[in-house]
Amino acid sequence: MLDPYRCQVCSETYLGQEIPDRCPFCGASFRHLVPAAEWIDYGKVEMSEQSYKDCKEAINLEINNSAFYKCAAGRAETQITQSIFKRLSKQEMEHAELLCKMIGEDEPDLPEVQCSESDSENMMDAHKRESRAIKFYQEAANRAPEPRVQEIFRALSEIESEHLKISSVYR
Repeated sequence: MLDPYRCQVCSETYLGQEIPDRCPFCGASFRHLVPAAEWIDYGKVEMSEQSYKDCKEAINLEINNSAFYKCAAGRAETQITQSIFKRLSKQEMEHAELLCKMIGEDEPDLPEVQCSESDSENMMDAHKRESRAIKFYQEAANRAPEPRVQEIFRALSEIESEHLKISSVYR
């Protein structure tokens, strides 16, 4: 029998016999997946001006990274890199959606971004993007006074660290 689990990071529902090691939608660690009946809808989060500013910056970061990965998927040289870039684009959009929900705003449209026709160059660019994101999320988590904001920024830092590993392997 398939049981429903929900992610406390992205809110998506996973159906399975057991909790996967990562959320298949946003990439969060299994510890963020809970039985659906235990899931908490945090909705819009009351936050400090600095946390709001950090969320806005994070949305911009995630939207730009999603657009970059979408471009890279469209120009991928192999099916493997195409599938990696496509999944990373979707995960970054999940992150942006979460952050928009936290501040109570609509998601912005994806901007036009440039990427290379070389998988290797796109992986190097991805590596730089993920490194920047990790540093930003760690700093934002450390300065956030709200537990929910800290939790989300730390989870995003962990997810981006996994993205960094992928870009290290395939560049």
